[in-house]
Amino acid sequence: NGPWLSYGNHGGSAGPLREGKGTTWEGGVREPCIMRWPGKIPAGTVCDELAATIDILPTLAGLTKTELPEHPIDGKDIWPLMSGEKNAKTPHKAYYYYWGKHLQAIRSGQWKLHFPHDFRSLTGTPGKDGQPAGYTVGKTEMALYDLANDIGETTDVKDQHPEVVARLKKLADAARSELGDSATKQKGSGTRKPARI
Repeated sequence: NGPWLSYGNHGGSAGPLREGKGTTWEGGVREPCIMRWPGKIPAGTVCDELAATIDILPTLAGLTKTELPEHPIDGKDIWPLMSGEKNAKTPHKAYYYYWGKHLQAIRSGQWKLHFPHDFRSLTGTPGKDGQPAGYTVGKTEMALYDLANDIGETTDVKDQHPEVVARLKKLADAARSELGDSATKQKGSGTRKPARI
């Protein structure tokens, strides 16, 4: 995922994004993606809609007219985004940021709601020339960010948008009900042992 900030000049940069690898902040999860398919994907275009690696399987299945598995999968067909379809939007009503079995954040459109969680953060100055710096533990309470206007997740706007918080919390409750959440000790009706369908 994002840059390994503790390694400084050997670990990459998150630019204006908050934090890096090993977190659910934008610096830890937001990555550029470059695609090329002459005659299919228009050259020189940019798409800012949310998409993820989980979307590759359903997109390729759609392109090859292959049936998807019968059990639920999280990915969506993002061909409209890839092919430059006019006014195409992400097919994700919401995107869930789990750290292991802990639902740490949810995003819907421009809004991202973080739930209380600990995260790793640089202790101070990044490392240099392959020598890592240390990490400390940061903590966030519930916080809402408007990614359209605050890509760096610097200003919590939950008090200004209680209706957005309520909508995202409702979506998160539905996800917890299906996928579980270690923070709320929910098992989730859709969880199964690894490698089991």
